[in-house]
Amino acid sequence: MSDTDKPKVLFVDDEPRVLTSMRMLFRNAYQVLLAESGVAALGVLQAQAVDVIVSDQRMPGMTGIDLLRRARDLQPNAMRILLTGYSDLNAIIGSINEGEIFRFVNKPWINDDLGGTLARAVAAARASAAADTPTSGSRDTAPAAAAGAPTVLVLDDDPAVAPRLQTILGTEVRVVGAGSMATAIEQMEQHDIGVVVSDTRVQSHPVVSLLGTLKQHHPEMVSVILTERADAGAAIELINQGQIYRFITKPLNESQCKITVSSALRHHQRLAAAPQLHQRYEVSAPATPPPVGSPAVGLLDRIKGLRDRVKRWGS
Repeated sequence: MSDTDKPKVLFVDDEPRVLTSMRMLFRNAYQVLLAESGVAALGVLQAQAVDVIVSDQRMPGMTGIDLLRRARDLQPNAMRILLTGYSDLNAIIGSINEGEIFRFVNKPWINDDLGGTLARAVAAARASAAADTPTSGSRDTAPAAAAGAPTVLVLDDDPAVAPRLQTILGTEVRVVGAGSMATAIEQMEQHDIGVVVSDTRVQSHPVVSLLGTLKQHHPEMVSVILTERADAGAAIELINQGQIYRFITKPLNESQCKITVSSALRHHQRLAAAPQLHQRYEVSAPATPPPVGSPAVGLLDRIKGLRDRVKRWGS
């Protein structure tokens, strides 16, 4: 493969030694582009198309999140990866909501892991370009979802959340609730679920395995996290292993909920119509999968069996 045929990867970091390491590691596989600041990176993005952007978070002048948010507007098909050496919850939530991050990678990174992540990101970017469909669409400005949209499932210990969300969304969207993972799967078996709105934990159990399995076997489903007890580690797991679409905090804000869920429903419709885009939302394998024989395994197996039902709804 000639250099001009290689995928283009833009690395952004204010530390020259990091950029030197990236060039040495990846110059054989990719056209490596380097920028020492967000402003310099935007100049690169305005001049040429890239497949993947890998940015540090903590940079003077413009953070990685700010850069990736603007990169999303300039080149929506480019995949976005954030390097971070610290745990700032607000920064992580911002990167999910505004930058639509493919992966978080911790500093110091493991070369083989970063290489594997880059390879998957490049494949997803090429698939998106082949689909010829902008992946981000318009910014989240629409006030409501279109009539006839798939059902929204609310997974939360608080039984008042689902009725409250139904009131906010109005009659155009059907909302069903579940207070446990088992009940959530029953709802999925009975309804055409397009969006899952979930707390980070239900009945004291983290939902990341459930959302990750959903995304693995039903990539057209879109997950939104709604919680008041987030932490940085959980947020990183939810994007890397669950590919959540948005992260919003309790108490419910009517305007924010309406815009976010409407955007999630539109995103679901894009994914259902263009399977080529599914690679963009590929999930990482869980660090600690549930043990064989545990109740969680049986629930996750039921998710895999939803495929035939999803096909029938789409026919």
